[in-house]
Amino acid sequence: MIIRLVTILMTSLLTPSWAVNPSKISNFDESFGRISGAGPLPRQVECYSCMSLSYQTSWKYLQATYIYPKVFTDRCRDPNSERGMPTVMCSSVCVSLMEPDVEAGVFIGFKHIRGCLDRVLRHGFNQSALRTHRFHQNNHCRTLSRSALFNPARTTDPPALGDVQLCSCYGDRCNYSTPLMTSSLLLVILLIFVHWVNNN
Repeated sequence: MIIRLVTILMTSLLTPSWAVNPSKISNFDESFGRISGAGPLPRQVECYSCMSLSYQTSWKYLQATYIYPKVFTDRCRDPNSERGMPTVMCSSVCVSLMEPDVEAGVFIGFKHIRGCLDRVLRHGFNQSALRTHRFHQNNHCRTLSRSALFNPARTTDPPALGDVQLCSCYGDRCNYSTPLMTSSLLLVILLIFVHWVNNN
């Protein structure tokens, strides 16, 4: 419960400033590879490709879900502030995923994944969820459950657990964010933590 509340707060308070006007992708269709009625996209977009270092440690368990990024690094938290962060060319939109980093039941921060919409998950995102939340039409972020957002490898697989924040954008290297933990946000998180401790 506490992790979900913190994730929702991060979504509402730390929405990144994307580099491109959302109107530029307002008529994307569900294929994410062409603009409706206008043929193929005029060019590909360049997107950051990275994962937080903690994903590499558990990669043998995660490789069935995620596609290998260009680099594993904790600099993935804010790639725009680092020189030489690798990128890939995308025919879809750029995305970033953020999820709580939990060790032994303790929330210790957030971990990040950045890349192309069609080259982050091995089995892809749920197209119905993408359309419902208009990820292909707007530069924005939403916090959703993995079970709603991730396609399973097989229909018989159990649903994925937990929530993630997905952000989409269209433009070169637009899938960066520079969230700052402001004092007000820290206070809110502290109050939630105190409330959780007092009720457990």
